[in-house]
Amino acid sequence: MSRGALMHHYASKADLMVASVRHLTEQRGLNLRQIADELSDDDDRIVRAIELLWESFQGPLFTATVELWVASRTDPELRAALAASERELRRPMSDVLATLFGPSAASSPRFEPAIDLTLQFMRGAAFTAILRTDPQRQYAAVETWVEVFRNLIGEEGGE
Repeated sequence: MSRGALMHHYASKADLMVASVRHLTEQRGLNLRQIADELSDDDDRIVRAIELLWESFQGPLFTATVELWVASRTDPELRAALAASERELRRPMSDVLATLFGPSAASSPRFEPAIDLTLQFMRGAAFTAILRTDPQRQYAAVETWVEVFRNLIGEEGGE
């Protein structure tokens, strides 16, 4: 694509970068929804959902997102574009997460705060994993988070 064509579709470099991450995020959301639709009622949805979320914080999409967040610290235009994109994606991603975790978890009045805390945990753990690459320790933290999540939504044990 020529530079002129890019500028026709994207007003700035920030808009182009945010659109790229947005596209990847939407694709990940579609993938998570497909996986959620394939889960049986016998699956422990909370365990599976948290494992799948953790996987999504392990690849190039997360790395690109972190780099954009860091760059946005000193780039007000990029920060505004990222914030707007995050707001627009929140509802569709919330729907995907409700499907992924299943109706039992999603019906809890504490589901949304539990999801917010889960995403904060995942971001922090994934950021830490950039320097501290101990898969067993990471897995143990994710396993522990399953129990924290259950407590947050008021569920005891497996579904």
